[in-house]
Amino acid sequence: MMMMIVRVQHILLSVILLILLLHVDPVTSQTGGGGTSTCSGQPTRFSAPSESTCLPWANQRGQDKTYPDDFGGILNQVEIYQCPSRNKRVIISNGIPDHDVTLQNPLAPCQTNWAVEMPLQPQVAASQTEIPIRGMVAMALNGVPAYGPQESDDANAVDGADSVPGAKFWYGHTGGNLVWHFHNPQMGQETVAPTTLLGYAMDGFPLYGPLADADVGQLDACNGMVNSDGNYVYHVRAIHQVDPDVDYCNGNSPETNWNYILGCYSGSVAQSAVFDSSSYILDNDCVLDPNPVFDSDDDDDDGDGNDEPTRTGVNIIVMQPDDLLFFDEWGAPPNSPTRPNQNTNLPDSGLPHLHRLRTEGAQLLQAYAASSTCGTSRYTTLTGKYASRAESNDSGSNLPLEVTIPTTKLMGDDCATQNLAAEFQANGYRTAM
Repeated sequence: MMMMIVRVQHILLSVILLILLLHVDPVTSQTGGGGTSTCSGQPTRFSAPSESTCLPWANQRGQDKTYPDDFGGILNQVEIYQCPSRNKRVIISNGIPDHDVTLQNPLAPCQTNWAVEMPLQPQVAASQTEIPIRGMVAMALNGVPAYGPQESDDANAVDGADSVPGAKFWYGHTGGNLVWHFHNPQMGQETVAPTTLLGYAMDGFPLYGPLADADVGQLDACNGMVNSDGNYVYHVRAIHQVDPDVDYCNGNSPETNWNYILGCYSGSVAQSAVFDSSSYILDNDCVLDPNPVFDSDDDDDDGDGNDEPTRTGVNIIVMQPDDLLFFDEWGAPPNSPTRPNQNTNLPDSGLPHLHRLRTEGAQLLQAYAASSTCGTSRYTTLTGKYASRAESNDSGSNLPLEVTIPTTKLMGDDCATQNLAAEFQANGYRTAM
């Protein structure tokens, strides 16, 4: 009997030792894929709200969709508000992208009732917070969420041998919950620069495009830095600036190694939340921000004892009519010389919207044409340069230039960076012509 008890004790002791040998701390062991849900043990996740109408794209994998023509009338809707009394920035959107896409899976995205609150004037916290491995980490300017770098199967969604088709592209893809989202650090913008405002992290700090390789060392582990204006901002990292072969987790630190969009939160997300826009009620003091331009200046600019909220931009439309002398009366255009008896009549109601733009907007009454023809003058308006200095007119010789409409084109730097649209985009505007 004594021998049987001893043998049972030995068996129990062996089982206990085996369990102890197999048990590893679940936080420190989760250094990559294979079921990782957190690195630091303190993940912060934001769940998606309800959905409504879906785009008619089910089972159309591989098809290209042009915005807005192929979106079936379900177009992007986004509004960004500043609510100073509660120090909130509120982004309300339907989660539909505002750009062309290629469908990489058979799922059709649905309108998602996003109402996202985050700090309007964020502050760097005493300690960092881990971003969710999967799920929303930021909101793009077009109201589409940006997710963490892993897919549901723990694969790298952006880069590496296991990158997920569709997830790695700038235009995003549909998830299993039918929510369109981005993993790619360009966050829905086909071309980006270090000055491109992409959106806002869930801790409220703005997200800008990637720095040059020579400057990326200025970023901290969260992808943040203090810019030349003294403001803390994030910069995403270009895909090649992140090593996909290292473990996702940096031990049990809140800093993660796959820091394409963020490596961690430098600010607090305790006051950030996701609500359902179908039942969300804005505060009375919320002001629509049509062109969100971040300004973390917290000075009391007007002397009322309160820090001033982030500034807003204004909508800008540049109209440059042809053959219109500044002293001409505002009315119907003159008859065409080739059709002198064919009148060009205005509607009975006139042109009320154009009239309002003219009377309530800025009229430049002392602007002078830089060239004698319409096309070359418009080149000057767009670039701020004489048409003779256009790259397309540079013959490389010392002979006098023949500056004409056909020879004056937007090309090279004139088209890419040195024009009004590029300057507006660098300051958070969306541009069109």
